[in-house]
Amino acid sequence: MKKADRLWVISNIIMDILTFVDHFPERSADILAKDGHATPGGAFNVIAAATKLGMKTIYGGLVGTGPFGDVIMQRLEAMGVTIANNRIPGHDTGFDVAIVEKNGEPTFITALGSESRLDMAHLADLAIRAEDAVYLSGYNLIIQPSASALRTWVPFLRDNLVLLDPGPLVGDIDPTVLARVMHYTDIFSVNQREAFLLTGWDDPLESLTALHNRFGDTTAIIVRSGAQGSWIMDNLNRPLNVPTIAVKPVNTMGAGDVHTAALVARMQDVPWEQAVFEANICASLATEREDPADSPTLAELHEFLRGMRR
Repeated sequence: MKKADRLWVISNIIMDILTFVDHFPERSADILAKDGHATPGGAFNVIAAATKLGMKTIYGGLVGTGPFGDVIMQRLEAMGVTIANNRIPGHDTGFDVAIVEKNGEPTFITALGSESRLDMAHLADLAIRAEDAVYLSGYNLIIQPSASALRTWVPFLRDNLVLLDPGPLVGDIDPTVLARVMHYTDIFSVNQREAFLLTGWDDPLESLTALHNRFGDTTAIIVRSGAQGSWIMDNLNRPLNVPTIAVKPVNTMGAGDVHTAALVARMQDVPWEQAVFEANICASLATEREDPADSPTLAELHEFLRGMRR
């Protein structure tokens, strides 16, 4: 498996408007949330987790000009993250409204903004080295112009470690676009619902096998299964269940983002299977916190692992 010392995040940062409720409201009804706040989300969760785990991260997506864009820029700059593209004048960053129920499961409605305008001109100017990892998101594969741009651009990443998380709208990705991007993808990470949408299999092992049969010649597959940990298979054709830890989730939003960021960060120091295990732990610990970007730091992860060995 390839390694990398920097991570480029080529995806969308939006603002998450979070509301926490005991149950989803009835149609046309109104309920009072127990809590609520706004925070950068989407690809920001990947960037924040990778940075906390000690990996230099560069944002190759777009940030708008407006109140949401200002908040995002402030948070990225505070973390020391490089922003590769200029801000988009006259258009603010988009947002989503997330309703988080008592079990920690969120439901989203998303309104796109300037982040959705990524095109080939933005991608062509990115100074990506062969030693860099590149994170891609399915959101960019369902909207134009980014879907067409990425389809053209991905062959330039043949020497890079490329990770793709297709996200909850995986069923809306044009299969020809997905096949093209997957040809250059080293790690494909999906949750159990997304795996079902792609394969029709509820069982994570069955869906893992189906995805491996479809994409496995060039791509290692991860099916994230919550409390069951992750099912993984690479080109050695050996399925493996990598466990996780038991937690009481408060907010599962962003757990997949934390998992992917932790995986690429830890792959620099530990073998592939151990990196998946540590990514499972980071994602599980993140679900115990309200903020979806609140991944454990590298020091916190090391302390937790030491505690497991005692």
